[in-house]
Amino acid sequence: MLYVYAVTADHIADSDDLLPEEGILPDVPVRRFRWGTLAAVASPVPDTVFGAATLPGRLEDAPWTRACVLAHQRVVSALLPAATVLPLKFCTLFSGEPALSAAIAGHREALERAVDRLRGAREWGVKLFFETPAPVARLPETVGAGAGAAFFRRKREEQQARLAADAALDLCVATSHRRLASHARAAVANPVQPPELHRQPAVMALNAAYLVATADETAWRACLSDLERTYAAAGARYVLTGPWGAYNFAGAGLV
Repeated sequence: MLYVYAVTADHIADSDDLLPEEGILPDVPVRRFRWGTLAAVASPVPDTVFGAATLPGRLEDAPWTRACVLAHQRVVSALLPAATVLPLKFCTLFSGEPALSAAIAGHREALERAVDRLRGAREWGVKLFFETPAPVARLPETVGAGAGAAFFRRKREEQQARLAADAALDLCVATSHRRLASHARAAVANPVQPPELHRQPAVMALNAAYLVATADETAWRACLSDLERTYAAAGARYVLTGPWGAYNFAGAGLV
């Protein structure tokens, strides 16, 4: 079997020498299979681990799966300086080189369009967090005459304050994504992560990816810095990650 990490193009000279020594499993080599201007980076893997009868059970082992996901990402990241990289999803598998070759041939036009889209650009991630807002200040309790009217007035003012805070947050998120996207070749806002995944003492309000041309990265980073200054007082915290293989922009892949 072949475990395939990515399709590549625009290879620099001697790029095969830059392939990682270890692949998805320890002591598993990484090879590049070429078809004209396109290539696939893959590792031979045993059926006893990645075969249809055994892989589902293996994936139930969370530490093993995490190690494999990280190994997949390490290989893709190592390819970025040496080629245009179309990363494939985790556990893209083929029975052997003939099946992989047939998939490349069948998807060649789509792969070449994806190469054109990604050439000279890298994917960056931006996560926007807000500290959990403090409770809205409450008016002192009122007793006696007029207490009922004061209670409803207090509730109304608290609701208005919450609505104003929510509107300000929404405006920050929309403005941030729009401005960052204006300096990118493409952008996508992914679903925000729950606290058990991001593990931050804050609320995630934006989880976005941007395909940025290397020639535009300075302007894009300057835009991010300006947003950080603009919204710091509002409790906004931007987390930049990357560069990554362009998973969000590569297309459907080979399967």
